[in-house]
Amino acid sequence: MSKFHLACYYRANAAEQVAQRHSEVCAALQRVEGPLGWAHAAVPMAPDFGKELVAVYDVKFQRRHIRCSGAYAYRDPAYLRIDKAAYDDSLLYQLASLPLGADHARLLEQELPKVVEGFRAYRAVANFYLYSVKYENLHPKAVARLRSDPAVDLDGRNNIFTLEVAQYWDAELCQKALGYGRDEVIKRLTGKVPLVQPLMDGVYVVFNDNPDLTFEEFCAYNDRLKPVLGLP
Repeated sequence: MSKFHLACYYRANAAEQVAQRHSEVCAALQRVEGPLGWAHAAVPMAPDFGKELVAVYDVKFQRRHIRCSGAYAYRDPAYLRIDKAAYDDSLLYQLASLPLGADHARLLEQELPKVVEGFRAYRAVANFYLYSVKYENLHPKAVARLRSDPAVDLDGRNNIFTLEVAQYWDAELCQKALGYGRDEVIKRLTGKVPLVQPLMDGVYVVFNDNPDLTFEEFCAYNDRLKPVLGLP
């Protein structure tokens, strides 16, 4: 089984200092119950930028199969003026193995949404490592066309190309990428996916809950559900 990733993204705000943001994230994620919560993890102080435009940190978990790291974008209005995901704050979990049965369902249905909410993400993706890369490689012309448009942020702040195992889109991303809001997402996907529900001002979707998901199955549900959402 490939490594399982959860990546959360937050639109960095120049008016919000990193120390403040880090304190709020730590407090929120320490309240998250389950293996992904930070209550029993070693969390460093807010990181320094030094001469870099990104400040990174690592969270040390007692469970060795869980790795977690975060990054803050440099707080400067001129630097953050571009509306691209490259300027996001980010939080990345890597799981070397996945729980099975009820524990896997709880991970997708309860723990991941709480992490997303604690980080106050506008976008989050849970996936099997390299599945999305392999999927994009199957559609080189479509990806090249999107990447050639400077107004398009592929799987970023204004575009959705790949439907990952689980995803969160906030209200703004829904409107920019889909052209409609979360209620319409819920209406279109209800009965077609394992879980679709409101979260903060957006929507959280579990597109597939099989811990042994194959790449072929990943492609199959993308091909079936992208048209349902109106995605090319």
